Amino acid sequence: MDVDCVFFGPIQETTETKQITCPVQRGTTVAELITELNEKYEGLEDQLLTDSGDIRDSIVVTINKRHSRHLDGESTELSDGDTVRITTSVQGG
Repeated sequence: MDVDCVFFGPIQETTETKQITCPVQRGTTVAELITELNEKYEGLEDQLLTDSGDIRDSIVVTINKRHSRHLDGESTELSDGDTVRITTSVQGG
């Protein structure tokens, strides 16, 4: 099955692309997708993950425009045709 991955901001700069289609196995989770992306793009892991391997609080991952934290977090299973957007959270004062 395939999921579309869309990157924004510094993550897009690291991947040097805005969007890719990722072939994944049925039952692949957000965490497993992130692992696959980290293997594909050098330098991405430092942006996305903490030293303990968790997705950084400053990273927003949405699946079909729904924040993964409002689903099952890193354990959210992806479905064929899902669109996964990965960006840094917008903060300001």
